[in-house]
Amino acid sequence: MDTIKVPQKRLKAYSDNDSAVLKKLRNELGVDIKLEDGDIEIEGDGGAVWVASMVVNAINYGFAPEKAYKLFDDEYYLEVIDLDTFFAGSEKLIERYLARVIGQEGKAKKVLEDLSEAHISVWEHKIAIIGTFEELHDAREAINRLLMGSTHAGVYSYLERNKKLRRLPR
Repeated sequence: MDTIKVPQKRLKAYSDNDSAVLKKLRNELGVDIKLEDGDIEIEGDGGAVWVASMVVNAINYGFAPEKAYKLFDDEYYLEVIDLDTFFAGSEKLIERYLARVIGQEGKAKKVLEDLSEAHISVWEHKIAIIGTFEELHDAREAINRLLMGSTHAGVYSYLERNKKLRRLPR
């Protein structure tokens, strides 16, 4: 059994449409899942519980359920970058670097998503990424470069090169 705490701000994602998310997890993965007192409890086959936990965590990190459902596919992964570890809990630095990743009116995040083809969500002090192995690698590297002080133009150039390489026949 796996128990996951749901942030208060994300509870609505699980209760909307007559608990459609919980029903989808039950139907797709065959797990027993329930939401009680702000916790989601998941029981079932180990692999199915693991996938359901990834989907729940992705939704908790701010992804729309439709994007989190990509994790049903074995080709997709969830990775989380915790800025508390990067900046030792310094609120000022965390806020500054989150702003670098998000950009003005979300523009930088949108470009990162378009060029890496991964999905990115910024939630509190964390940056979550959903993508295939290559998409995750590119998005993670781009975000790390921004966190290390690289220019946006340099990071976008890196992503454009890698996107072209991914498109080459193998």
